[in-house]
Amino acid sequence: MSGFDPVWLALREPADRASRDAGLIEQAAAGLRGQDAPQICDIGAGTGAAKRAFSPVFPSGCRWTFVDNDAEVLAAARQACGPEVALRQVDLSLEPAPWPEGCALVTATAFFDLAGAAWVDRFAAALARDRLPLLACLTYDGVMRFDPAHPLDTAITSAFNRHQQTDKGLGGAALGPNATRFLVSALQAHGYRCRTALTPWRLTPAHQAGLIDTLVTGIAGAAVQIGDISAAQAEVWSADRKARLSEMQVGHLDLYAVPPAS
Repeated sequence: MSGFDPVWLALREPADRASRDAGLIEQAAAGLRGQDAPQICDIGAGTGAAKRAFSPVFPSGCRWTFVDNDAEVLAAARQACGPEVALRQVDLSLEPAPWPEGCALVTATAFFDLAGAAWVDRFAAALARDRLPLLACLTYDGVMRFDPAHPLDTAITSAFNRHQQTDKGLGGAALGPNATRFLVSALQAHGYRCRTALTPWRLTPAHQAGLIDTLVTGIAGAAVQIGDISAAQAEVWSADRKARLSEMQVGHLDLYAVPPAS
């Protein structure tokens, strides 16, 4: 489940690529080496950005299955990645274990903050049942920083984080900024070893003006929608952020989790 259009996914892909933790990606790659054509399942795959990011590090010959609920982004993935990639359109709210038989690694990007607690528990149980490792990148952690500061930054961030915990269509109220902590706890309950790394976006107008503009508009809109910020306040804040920002940071966490040794 992506819930986002291909234009947004293309806009964020360079920032995602720059932010993912190289050490955790290498650990995931090491777990695949020595396997014959390992099968990777990317859930909430969008247009295939994970494959583009991981392929230079993962062993050659990996086979990919992209899972998403959105036919439009899967069509874009087919166009971008070619016919050798398997596509599965799945309602992930009903199916927390969409990986194919023989899967060697499950991956996801900017996904688990959309999920509810009960869904994550079901996912963790299914992952443990099949003894699969997980590489989950760029899960939002609730931290945003703006330079220079604005008096409304804290209130806007707090309101946005509340909005991130509303129902996103994946098992009820979303975990939002608490997602990685909850996911780690759920996996550790099944004996998983979990490693995390901070992976914030560090955005500057010189390099990511379009992404900043889209983010600021979306953050302000969410803050108003949740009811904590007035439309007038959001308009003042948005105009200032778009005009004066020298840097914007959006916090994320990457996670690599491996099942217990048999």
